[in-house]
Amino acid sequence: MVNSLKTQTESFDNIKKKGYGAFFSRALAALLLAALVFTCACRSSGGSPGGVSPAEPTDTPVPTVMPSSGGVLHLPMPVNAPHDDPLAVNTEEMLYLFSLVYDKLIAVDDMGELTPCLCESWTDEGGGSWLLKLRENARWQDGSGMLTAQDAVDTYLSLCEMPQSYYYWCTAHIISMEAADTHSVRVQMDVPGLIALYSLTFPIKKSGVLVGTGAYKTSRVEDDIIILTVNDDWWDRSPYIETVIFEARDSNETALASYEAGQLNMVPTNLLTAGKYAQKGTTEVLDVMTQGMEVLLFNNSGLFGDPEMRIAVARGINRSRIITNVYMNRARVCDVPVPPDSWLYDSRSAVLNFDRTAAQNAVIDAGFTAVGEDGVRYSPRSGKQLNVKLLTSATTENTTRYDAAQIIASQLSELGFGVEVVTAEHTLGDDNSPFAAALAAGDWDLALVGFNLGVDCDPTPYLTPGGSCNFTGCGDSKFSMLIDRLHQARTEEALREAYYELQAYFVEQVPFVTLYFRLNSIICSADIRGITNAREPELLANEKDWYIVKE
Repeated sequence: MVNSLKTQTESFDNIKKKGYGAFFSRALAALLLAALVFTCACRSSGGSPGGVSPAEPTDTPVPTVMPSSGGVLHLPMPVNAPHDDPLAVNTEEMLYLFSLVYDKLIAVDDMGELTPCLCESWTDEGGGSWLLKLRENARWQDGSGMLTAQDAVDTYLSLCEMPQSYYYWCTAHIISMEAADTHSVRVQMDVPGLIALYSLTFPIKKSGVLVGTGAYKTSRVEDDIIILTVNDDWWDRSPYIETVIFEARDSNETALASYEAGQLNMVPTNLLTAGKYAQKGTTEVLDVMTQGMEVLLFNNSGLFGDPEMRIAVARGINRSRIITNVYMNRARVCDVPVPPDSWLYDSRSAVLNFDRTAAQNAVIDAGFTAVGEDGVRYSPRSGKQLNVKLLTSATTENTTRYDAAQIIASQLSELGFGVEVVTAEHTLGDDNSPFAAALAAGDWDLALVGFNLGVDCDPTPYLTPGGSCNFTGCGDSKFSMLIDRLHQARTEEALREAYYELQAYFVEQVPFVTLYFRLNSIICSADIRGITNAREPELLANEKDWYIVKE
């Protein structure tokens, strides 16, 4: 089984079955398809901040070695992977491959900020109109000439006809795209703000198998192997690594076995026990931040319509304990739906720290002052007990989220809650799975789920009335106003301030608890250096800075 992708919109579960389901979980949301996913059409567009770090500290510093050209990078890809159209990508592994061959109009750096790619500059013409200036030195790898504005327009028009594409979410904000001249594109967006430019992060293609404008070009394409070599005509500085070989493996488990056998020298994985592969001087295990956030939803139609009760739950959960005991430290605490390594993240929002006493006092202040013989608090005035139903998902292959739910239930019981944990089965990609149906039905008080944020971190699906991923009933008029401000912000400074303001209101209202963002890993040979800013979904975005130390 390969690790499938869907639009940035649909990712719930970051826990996948064995196989290539062990690579990201990730969403890409849109970006990446996670273990529990059903079609919710939610368009959404941290690991130590800044990227990767060793899974285990080393005793002595690694000697500084100057980068030099050469070497071969060996990565896995799915068996019989489709390789004729980057817009039709359906696995994370092929997303990595395509990212080396095809450039985008605009890229996103390791902090989530927009950065020039094929589009070297953009001008705000007002009213949602943007003029994009394309590089005049970007050439197609097959020698057919220079990239033109019409190539970009044609790619966009192709994408509009591909609703199943991972990149289809990009069409949501774009009203029209046209060639203004040979090397200029005019795009009309449905909102005037800078956030709309994240819609221009799809690869630009032309006809032909694996023909792009990227850092690498193909020298061999077969079902079981694809060999890429440096594109000497690339518009940017050439990568140090001369050759990248993708070799077919039927699962992540097989890929890891191939690494141990010396057949591959790099394997991305979401395996929680990845740290066991670390071996000083031989194998590095690097943390990789993802857009995958685990959240605890509230059913705001009942007990949790009171924000004080929502804050009590948030303060009563020891997230560090869950991360240590369930996720084996493969997650980072965060209080808001913005990754902690993002340029849009406001560290001042980290206010919902674990405080059992404060949480219990909040429960008492809400009127649940008495404790029954069963240890469950109740209100003497109304007689109502503090019993709640916690919905989550589990499969026989993977019980990680269920295990986390059990710890949450135990911690809430210490506050006087009576918690019934209810699980429902889910199947990868099944829009009608029992869990999806149970979540939509709303017969729960709390729900532990995962979402994959888009690269733009747009909170619209989660915080607006009728939002496609708003299962909580949250979303007051102020949230709508703050989100509108995000969409109106036309400069980086204005966009950052709009996100800061939304995060401040989020931790004040706590419409749902953002628990933590998932970490994945890169397992690689210790002689591969320069991997300082790798993160998902664009794992190979800075591959040009990687190099292999020669013996």
